[in-house]
Amino acid sequence: MSKYMTFESQSFPNRELLLEALAECGFASPTVGTDIPLEGWDKRDPKTADVVIRRREVAGRSLLGDIGFQKTANGYVAIIDDLDLAHRLGKDFVIRLQNSYHEAAARKMAKKLGGTLIKERVGKTIKIRVKF
Repeated sequence: MSKYMTFESQSFPNRELLLEALAECGFASPTVGTDIPLEGWDKRDPKTADVVIRRREVAGRSLLGDIGFQKTANGYVAIIDDLDLAHRLGKDFVIRLQNSYHEAAARKMAKKLGGTLIKERVGKTIKIRVKF
């Protein structure tokens, strides 16, 4: 049985940085609005979101449901079908998106400060620094 999962503990505070991170992960044209209904194969648990990646617009993956991001007091939280996470996007999808989000934030800060972004891998950890 498929169901939508909400990731309350992992939020994305800035919508523009979220959109940039999504584009970096291959989702370049999300729908942005307010309370947009998510489309999925299971109609028993309707969900809405403010940033939506339509499943039919995702090339190379046949998703069971749309990917959504609902605005909360802490930022945008992901709403994703659990079977899409397990079999199509990968269980680490939200973590990869967070990494792209933090890198986009660091790029923005480097540009603002007139510095250079330095990215290095130390074991499993990716360190991002701004040098100026």
